[in-house]
Amino acid sequence: MSSARKPYIRPVNGSWWKKSAFYRFYMLREATALPAIWFGIVLLRGMYALLVGADAWAGFISFLQQPLVFCAHLIALAASLLHSKTWFELAPKAATVIIKGEKLKPAPVIKTLWAAAVAASVVLLLIVFLK
Repeated sequence: MSSARKPYIRPVNGSWWKKSAFYRFYMLREATALPAIWFGIVLLRGMYALLVGADAWAGFISFLQQPLVFCAHLIALAASLLHSKTWFELAPKAATVIIKGEKLKPAPVIKTLWAAAVAASVVLLLIVFLK
């Protein structure tokens, strides 16, 4: 049996996210993908420059030394840190850890994730600078 009435569809305008601080932060967090795309493209371009040869690599290095590119990388770093913070805070909600019959509070999980991220960063920096 079908109804003759049309279903109610609530109108949504393009500025729905501006009405609440929660939604504004949500949009900011989702926008962290854009600097990540920038960094990925630059990384791929650098790998291509390595394949092509010394002249291409020198051109890539001169591109990286431009102040605007440096600022874009600082923005990408800030976006990455914000994304990591929100992701690490979400992880304990997504995966419940039970130790000796008790649910683990979120703080140890978040601290462990940050410690792993810092440790991985330090290892990579050591590999780069001690080669």
